[in-house]
Amino acid sequence: TFILQSHLFIRFFMQAVIIAAGRGMRLRPITEKIPKCLVEIKGRPMLEHILEKLSHAGINEAHLVVGHKREIIEDHFGPEFSGVRLNYFVQKEARGTAHALSLVENYVNGKFLLTNSDVLTETLNYRILAQGEGTEGADAIIMARQVHDPWRYGVLKTEGPKVVDIVEKPLPGEEPGNLVNAGIYLFGKDFFQYVKKTPLSIRGEYEIIDPIRSYIAARKNVEYREIEGTCIDIEHMHDLEAADDMDEE
Repeated sequence: TFILQSHLFIRFFMQAVIIAAGRGMRLRPITEKIPKCLVEIKGRPMLEHILEKLSHAGINEAHLVVGHKREIIEDHFGPEFSGVRLNYFVQKEARGTAHALSLVENYVNGKFLLTNSDVLTETLNYRILAQGEGTEGADAIIMARQVHDPWRYGVLKTEGPKVVDIVEKPLPGEEPGNLVNAGIYLFGKDFFQYVKKTPLSIRGEYEIIDPIRSYIAARKNVEYREIEGTCIDIEHMHDLEAADDMDEE
């Protein structure tokens, strides 16, 4: 019985990494006093919504990469929220998403879900990644969504379910399609080998798009799954208004 229970624990134990170090400059004056991930949607911090949905999707443990006003985040959530164990990792300077992810390498056990703390979607999209149904043959999964203005995002170039390249913010009319990176992923432990080699971008940061492209170039099977329902990237005040109208699930 003990062996069976151990196998069940391993099968259903799933980690998430949440990048929650953003300052939220476009949401000032709200973010002058609180970090971006604590900006409220439906009367509650957006990170509460994400953690609750991750819990419902089957996530047991989350590594939070924090930075700006991190003490407020740690005081608010503590060591556990909604049944999810929380660990905190400090990004002392804003050095990009790939750098933020690199901080948790030694604490990730296997496949893990990665999300930004300012992207909100429905529970079922997290569940697709957390429970792995239909993703067994993929080395990585990028959640994607259709938009009418793809030049503002990282646009996926695809062949069937495979992602063969990502074109970051192409010129209008030069984008390979309308399917863009939603900022939610499933990766394996081997992805960190590529994260370590991330070059400094022209913005002076280590950005997650570069190791993903290297991963694809190494002939890894990177696939996409299209977001079901709503997905909102919280950048501006009008995004907060749209998020207030989202379904709770």
